[in-house]
Amino acid sequence: MTIIAFISQKGGVGKSTLSQALATEATKKKLKILLADCDPQQASSYQWSQIKKRVNCQVFQQVKDIWPLSRNYDLIIIDGPARTSQATKEIAEKADLIIQPTGASRLDLVPAVKEFHALKEAGVNKKKLLFILTRLATKAEAEASQQYLKVSGYHYSPLVLYEKASYRQTQNEGKSITETRYKNLQKQAQQLINNLLSYL
Repeated sequence: MTIIAFISQKGGVGKSTLSQALATEATKKKLKILLADCDPQQASSYQWSQIKKRVNCQVFQQVKDIWPLSRNYDLIIIDGPARTSQATKEIAEKADLIIQPTGASRLDLVPAVKEFHALKEAGVNKKKLLFILTRLATKAEAEASQQYLKVSGYHYSPLVLYEKASYRQTQNEGKSITETRYKNLQKQAQQLINNLLSYL
């Protein structure tokens, strides 16, 4: 059983988007999965899951309630709390891979790196920490942001997610970004998620 967690110190960076895409593709591969929505106030992933009812998603008020269920699944995907908290540290300790999506601005990158610093100082293995750049506008923006993350010393995905209206529309329909009807965007999203599935 594997636990992959998506965390963030701020909202709107793609945490739920990536969680939903990974859950969708893992379900297609016949893995027994749980998408654990740990933001009960917004419950974005749960609300999304109810449109098509293809992905097993549950809302958790407390992250400690997830762990006893681990024996029932091949993969648990955690859509973490909207803000970092003590729960984030607990999630990071339990997860096999901790992914932090981040935008490209300094207002995104600086606090994102600080968040991984805090987890490392709390005893979380640095090898489990991975950045994914999201909501990017251009390839140049992606390259500049990757250079910043390289200097930080943490792992980052070479694959990124660009900001596209078609991704949002696809999610509005209860589908994941890997299911957009635009083939090039679908391919980009699929490659990113397949890379995450390779960690299983």
